Amino acid sequence: MNWTKFGILLIGYITVGLLPDAVKKSLQHVDINISEQTLSFLSNKSLYGKEFERGYTLLLFTMAILLYTFFWLLTKYYNLGKHARLMRIITYTFASLALLAFVPHNIQPYSWHSLAPSLQRFLHNILAVVVFLSVPTLIITFQVAILKKLPFIGITGICILGLVILIMAYLLVSNGLNGIAEIFFIDGISVWIIFVSVATVLGRQQLEKVKK
Repeated sequence: MNWTKFGILLIGYITVGLLPDAVKKSLQHVDINISEQTLSFLSNKSLYGKEFERGYTLLLFTMAILLYTFFWLLTKYYNLGKHARLMRIITYTFASLALLAFVPHNIQPYSWHSLAPSLQRFLHNILAVVVFLSVPTLIITFQVAILKKLPFIGITGICILGLVILIMAYLLVSNGLNGIAEIFFIDGISVWIIFVSVATVLGRQQLEKVKK
């Protein structure tokens, strides 16, 4: 196993283990209704204190670095560095997730009399939407880039993501965006990361076709 494949496997498993585990442990220590509130409420200092706000920032920023590293290794391994659109989306996704880490949730109502909190709340919501859309876009772009040369990984990955998107759409329509939907989204992306990591490690012969 070369170092790039090892890095993909290692970063992939760290990524899928870190965020779900951190969310699970956090929910065990706080009183939050995830059927009505989003997970970003955990970053609200007025509700859950400074410790949770710092944890939120550290976790999201770490996830941004891990996600960027994971996709950078994938592009290196599959020789996708010339796919300009894919590389741009990787950068945009990292930037939006990293910025979101430093813009905690704010439940104060919008008001011209409290401009700073209003701007913080607006920016948080915008960044959250960008992250929510950019991660699936990044995955789809990667899958399309390898689809012709690696149809099994390409088609299977698209099917996994498609199923996640369909179920997410149902959850959003039926209950709106809440912690339950976010946890499912995290778990769905984690399944995709595990699949791609394992398929990459086991797909030596297919890789030779790509490089040719």
